[in-house]
Amino acid sequence: MTEQDPERHALIVSILATASISFLGILWGLAIGSQMILFDGFFGLIGIITSGLLLRASMLAVRKPSRLFPYGQQSMTPLVIGIQGFVILATLAYAAVESAITIRNGGSHFSPRVAIPYGVIAALGSIVFAFWLRRKVKHSDLIQAESTAWLIGGLRGVGMMAGFGFMLLLEGSSWDAAVPFIDPAMVLLTCIIFIRQPLRMVGSTVHELLEGAPSPAVQAPVLEVIATVQREFNLTEPIIRINKVGSKLYVEIDAYVAPEVTVAEEHAIRTLLEQRLKLLPYQVWLNLDLLPLPRSSDRTSSGEAIRSS
Repeated sequence: MTEQDPERHALIVSILATASISFLGILWGLAIGSQMILFDGFFGLIGIITSGLLLRASMLAVRKPSRLFPYGQQSMTPLVIGIQGFVILATLAYAAVESAITIRNGGSHFSPRVAIPYGVIAALGSIVFAFWLRRKVKHSDLIQAESTAWLIGGLRGVGMMAGFGFMLLLEGSSWDAAVPFIDPAMVLLTCIIFIRQPLRMVGSTVHELLEGAPSPAVQAPVLEVIATVQREFNLTEPIIRINKVGSKLYVEIDAYVAPEVTVAEEHAIRTLLEQRLKLLPYQVWLNLDLLPLPRSSDRTSSGEAIRSS
């Protein structure tokens, strides 16, 4: 089994599970007239489309470099995550408009007793499956995005349980007239609460595709490896550039060495860096450039130039 097989298997299982809960939500929502449950079901259908895109990205990401794509197709990973975030944003916007129209038209009329069981199923099923995904495949941006979507579904389920329970408490009370408006209000509240995550997904995609610096969590182990090799070979303070695209990590290092350093010694430095960086959960593309150390009269100025870079 290849490294990518668990990722694809997890995504396929996720698509099947999403389809099951989505159709259950649509049928349940149509049967009782709950806009919140119907929204949850349609939100799941959108998730099937985005999960399919993630699966396709997972397949393309492992293709070997070709003449058309000399650096592979790892960029598909952040691109598809960004598309997923954009689709979620569009879905939230549509649901918010529909719920506002429902409130203006007098709300939704149904018994909360028949709605609470769906909230329980959606909450428990989604949260359990999200943690299963993270245990099944680690160090995968695609699975991280997919498990986040499931966690959002679980929180929606918890919100539905609370909202339908509140409706049940208000039934027959002096606040009974407010009950029909709680269901569409829940949809509006859900859209407001969960808009941050898809915005973050779109933002991270833009940052990654524009070759922005990766997060400190990604950079820290790389910098630790470089610092260790630097001490072992007595290199000057290097200029380091790190860029992450999907699971591919570009590491570029410029450093000065003594003029008497041989090609064999340069090869030893490069080999040691490659061996240690391979232990990280990324496909590392290393570019090492060793320059002869300037004469003693020039070292001060060159050292200042390196630090200023």
